[in-house]
Amino acid sequence: MLQVFAPLTRVLGAARHFSCPALAPSFLPCFPTGVLALRTNVLFALVSGFLILVSFGCGAEGPGGPERLPTVPAAGVVTYQGKPLANASVSFQHTSGVVTAGGKTDSDGRFTLSTYGENDGAPAGSYRVTVAVNAVQEIEPGVLAPEPPGGFKSPIPDKYANPDTSGLEVEIPAEGTTDLKIELR
Repeated sequence: MLQVFAPLTRVLGAARHFSCPALAPSFLPCFPTGVLALRTNVLFALVSGFLILVSFGCGAEGPGGPERLPTVPAAGVVTYQGKPLANASVSFQHTSGVVTAGGKTDSDGRFTLSTYGENDGAPAGSYRVTVAVNAVQEIEPGVLAPEPPGGFKSPIPDKYANPDTSGLEVEIPAEGTTDLKIELR
């Protein structure tokens, strides 16, 4: 067994001392003593510590995070100049800052909010609302229209994309609602 550790001891500069228990079975290796043993023990301690720290993040519930607020049904319609606004992203930012819900309008301007999962609604409370329309158009799946001279222009004023300038505020009641009306002028 000394021959197995000999190259390693030369590389690490350790003394060639090995300790074998007197009653140890022959298939168990002898362990080095001296500098190599110290380095081995330090390496073992570091690897063990790392594995213990990593195992804390592997629980069934996952890492702790902010508390999830209960959600209620929340859906509605977005109109611009009295007409339904299709393909718009709608974002509801709770006035307390603890949660944001979002959705996308369909061809009829209707949206359903999602907070923690798809279409799960939003917590009750007061919200500042933003609406934005991506002016980039798809000619066919995966193929975008070429950019026009002067760039893409949103069909709605840019002020609606910023919560500080949109002027849009909505209250979601404790029982929820599917009749939210976001009217852009």
